[in-house]
Amino acid sequence: MVALGWDYLLIVGWLALLAGLYLLGLRPLDRLAGAPLVVADLAITGLSVVPVWVYLVVTEAGTVQATWGKRRAKLIVTVGSGSGRAGQVRVMARNAVKLLPWELAHLAVLRFWTGEDDSVVAVVALVLCYGLIVATVALMLLRPDRAALHDLVAGTRVVTR
Repeated sequence: MVALGWDYLLIVGWLALLAGLYLLGLRPLDRLAGAPLVVADLAITGLSVVPVWVYLVVTEAGTVQATWGKRRAKLIVTVGSGSGRAGQVRVMARNAVKLLPWELAHLAVLRFWTGEDDSVVAVVALVLCYGLIVATVALMLLRPDRAALHDLVAGTRVVTR
């Protein structure tokens, strides 16, 4: 959990930078007013989720096999057996599953915020979002190896370096 905290500092820093640019008047999303919600979904994902996903993939699939937070906690991401590098495809899948609740929350919040008649999509997205979070936490608490959902799906593990 310590590693996650350090990584969230970086993520919050990125989001704070985006917020600061917005406050300074750089508002690229304003151009999307009136566009279909899917366009706004893609733009928000491209500005928030994708950069974080790229950071996670580049660092965990790289030679160090760890994000900044994992390095500080002396952890690495390995293949499920713990005996080798996870590889780029596994790390990409791992982090896509890990960030999926965040993306689902974006889908729901945007629909509630705009008042668009997509309440079914919003509710389904929120149910899936919280379901994935509960499943991840439950797996981490109940499994002896503390593997999370994203590690089980991708066939990876986080181990001590």
